[in-house]
Amino acid sequence: MAFCPHCGNQVDDGTKFCPGCGNPLDGSAPAQEQSQGLLGDIKKTGLGFKKKMDSYAHGEHINYEKPEGALYFINGLQGTLAVFEDYIEFNFSGSAIKKWQSGMGGVKKVYYHQINSIQKRDATDLVNGTIEFELPGMATSKWGPTSENLITYLPKYQAEVDKIYDFVNDKILAINQSKSQPSQVVQNEVSPMAKLKEAKELLDMVVISQEEFDDIKAKCLEQM
Repeated sequence: MAFCPHCGNQVDDGTKFCPGCGNPLDGSAPAQEQSQGLLGDIKKTGLGFKKKMDSYAHGEHINYEKPEGALYFINGLQGTLAVFEDYIEFNFSGSAIKKWQSGMGGVKKVYYHQINSIQKRDATDLVNGTIEFELPGMATSKWGPTSENLITYLPKYQAEVDKIYDFVNDKILAINQSKSQPSQVVQNEVSPMAKLKEAKELLDMVVISQEEFDDIKAKCLEQM
């Protein structure tokens, strides 16, 4: 019989780990650490596989170039999203996966005055993010409840999405503020000569008296 050098517990000959404290008796890593290491490797392998599948589904193996004049650009699962100074542009005509995921196809341009609001869910290592634009009378994909104005993106685009969110939000706010400002009524000022001419016509029509006309005439002459 042998004894554990860590806790003194009696153990059978040939035992690799102490049943009392779990420490190794032959210099190998503790059973608990080995178990945690194995689970960690499985998690890493699973996460790595997910990232590879996500990368392929989003078409990261295809070189989607940023359109000329675009301020911001991301390559999403349903399609690409390009942000310009006056509008945003969805392109659902990339890969077959994008066409299937969007259920739309083609290119869609949306001006900022058409957007009611913008929403985003940030991406993490485990979950991809989404950015969605709410428009009046929004339609959903024929493949499910996916909005035609929603893009799912990989964590690598989070910084770009944050910029898009702030930029579009500022555009919406500026448009709404301009709508809420009261319109200014422009009044055309009548010249003294026009006033005098109008007063003479009223005098000839016996609408005003000579005294009233003389008073208007004196004021008009002062302004001339």
